[in-house]
Amino acid sequence: MATSTRIKATNISFKIGSTEYNCDANMVELTLNDAPGDVQTFCEVRTGGEWKLQIDGVTSGDSASLYRILWANFGTTVAFTIAPNGNASASTSQPHYTGSVIFDTLPPLSLSSGEITKFSVTLTVLNSVHTPSTTPPVYYGVTLKTA
Repeated sequence: MATSTRIKATNISFKIGSTEYNCDANMVELTLNDAPGDVQTFCEVRTGGEWKLQIDGVTSGDSASLYRILWANFGTTVAFTIAPNGNASASTSQPHYTGSVIFDTLPPLSLSSGEITKFSVTLTVLNSVHTPSTTPPVYYGVTLKTA
């Protein structure tokens, strides 16, 4: 088997709505957890799931910065797109991950003398029915776009 193409996190495209925040974020991570109230028995593969989107970035007072957008839109739900390869259009070898994220947590303000201020916030992805057989497939609210 040939070696798979590896993704190097250098040209990632990260959008909230239609605005790119690549220059304000230094880490994005989607993690699938058990949905609240779900109980998985020994004979079930998974009964439900809930995605979390962790965003780490630089703290900025600029009104258009990611940090301020998170504050200004607290309590709302907005679309997000992650293109790990930085490609404008999704393809089978360079997919995009999309969904809607709920701004349900405010980023902290943590200041250390002489250091650039950073933040980390974990947001809830709006859950939906798990339909991996659709085109494009939807996995508990995250869509894997390949075209």
